[in-house]
Amino acid sequence: MISVENISVEFSGKYIFKDVSIRIKKGDRIGLVGNNGVGKTTFLRLISNNQTPSNGRILITKDIEIGYLPQEIYFYKNIELKKIVIGNNKNLKLIESQINDINKTLENNNIEVKQQIFLINKLDDLHEKLNIIQLQNKEVLAEKVMKGLGFKRSDFNRKISEFSGGWRMRAELSRLLVSEPNILLLDEPTNHLDLSSIIWLEKFLLKSNCVIILVSHDKKFIDKIINRTFEVSNARIKEFSGNYTKYINHREKEVLTQIKEKKKQDSYRKNSIKLIEKFRYKKNKAVFAQTLIQRLEKLEKIEIDDFDISKISFDFPQPTHCGQLVYKCSQLSKYFDKKMVFENVELDIYKGDKVAFVGKNGFGKTTLTKIINKEESYDGKSKIGENVEVNYFAQNQNELLDKESTIIGYLENSSPDKKKSELRGLLGAFLFSGDDILKKIKVLSGGEKARLALCSLLLIPGNLLILDEPTNHLDMFAKDILKLALKKYKGTVIIVSHDRDFLSGLAERVIEFKNGRVREFPGDIDIYLNQNNDENIIKSKIHKNLKIKNGKLIYQEKKRLEKVIRQLNKKNDNLEIKINELEIKISDFNVKIQNRDDGNIDYNQFKQLNDSLNYKMKKWEQLQEVIHKALKEKEEIS
Repeated sequence: MISVENISVEFSGKYIFKDVSIRIKKGDRIGLVGNNGVGKTTFLRLISNNQTPSNGRILITKDIEIGYLPQEIYFYKNIELKKIVIGNNKNLKLIESQINDINKTLENNNIEVKQQIFLINKLDDLHEKLNIIQLQNKEVLAEKVMKGLGFKRSDFNRKISEFSGGWRMRAELSRLLVSEPNILLLDEPTNHLDLSSIIWLEKFLLKSNCVIILVSHDKKFIDKIINRTFEVSNARIKEFSGNYTKYINHREKEVLTQIKEKKKQDSYRKNSIKLIEKFRYKKNKAVFAQTLIQRLEKLEKIEIDDFDISKISFDFPQPTHCGQLVYKCSQLSKYFDKKMVFENVELDIYKGDKVAFVGKNGFGKTTLTKIINKEESYDGKSKIGENVEVNYFAQNQNELLDKESTIIGYLENSSPDKKKSELRGLLGAFLFSGDDILKKIKVLSGGEKARLALCSLLLIPGNLLILDEPTNHLDMFAKDILKLALKKYKGTVIIVSHDRDFLSGLAERVIEFKNGRVREFPGDIDIYLNQNNDENIIKSKIHKNLKIKNGKLIYQEKKRLEKVIRQLNKKNDNLEIKINELEIKISDFNVKIQNRDDGNIDYNQFKQLNDSLNYKMKKWEQLQEVIHKALKEKEEIS
């Protein structure tokens, strides 16, 4: 379908690609991977004919239609959403034009009978094609896609100008999916999607017959979609068979092999140099020494690939001391004019909690984080705990940076008490080194701005981190390091994110925002995604009418439930340890109270410990219900 032959792309004397040759065939689902700035977007622009290579050529099979979703788009803002999505059906218009031409020709009385019969038969064929390509079918598909990507029926007739940038991107993605191209190029399609829309898109693409070339930093999304991996680095493209996980495993083994081979080569080189120095001036050994010199000159030096080396490596500073209860709200409601965002929210967040806010866009996740950060008004009760200091990473944090400031200048203004050497060291951990730190913020990429914003967050002391979509512009390696730093962090964390892989193993509590309700689900994001949110917390995926003799599906479901039960039991063990620790501390207080040792009793802390114990016991009771349902479900299918 596509043949890339010896292409090179040069910009300002630097090669983005050099002598790259690859073939893309029918059935390919390709993931482009590599650090930000290596040329993934450039490759998509080349394939979509939006950029021309400096050298080489790209051959595309005739009549192939390519759909391209860039990271930034432009729309005619006064067109209605539905009209944008359905678009112009080229095949339909072509057939209608051909029918009109034949009808005009048939009106000519001077044409021969043989020609007339030929045209009438062709007209029948065209009308048959016209019946197959029905606009009605296109409308049905358009509505299905728009709903899947989060639009409501009431949105269909709204003009594009009424939507935000993220929703316009969804509109363009809807249009591309409905147009059903032969080749679909997607540059970060999940950036503006919520969790349910990402899962819907994943299922849609898996059923699609088109060739897909995908750039995404959502590890789980790209893992499920692709069957080939193209690693873009050092102006080359290296091909791997399989998905992202297989690619990572293969590359890790490859690099380990390179390290071993390089050690052998270094040892051989070292020993050879010793022998050369020993024998080169001896008459009877000079020939042998010369032979060794020639071998060393011909020896091709083994280089270890720069794979996963340029990671961000950092730790968040130790949290400052605060009380056990970090945040509490009751009967909390929020309205914008008369529109209800959520109401009657009851939520307690405790010291050390790692909480994920999940749900569709517009349901109030960011709004609640702003209420906690005292940026937004509300009805009801909302209270920050004693000595709680909030560090807030906004969804638009990149836009809040001073664009005219340099990187080092921005950090110096943010933290004037820090030495320049300290700031340089911190910037180095975030991949800003040498003269890079003198760059103005306005010339940085989205990923670089996100890294700088996270870097500045480390300079502010605190004990509650609120991160609203922190991974949007980070590549996979950077996300992994941020996740590791958050897992080690001893303070409290609230994360708004649609990235399943990022939240998996990180967030211990899941708070769902849905249709004006805010409620908690026991367990982590993996357990949350496996459950039916409208009914039971754990519900079997096996339908009631599943035949008992279908042993394969039953076996798969049994294995899934066993995995869920193991996760739940692990959560239960950790929770019981925390409950036991709290009971010991409360018992110590009770001994002091009985001994009337009032001088050493902090009654505020005593109250906080009891509140925390009550909360943990409530979580434990909920978890027992979940475990019981999962065990019952397993019994029913065994």
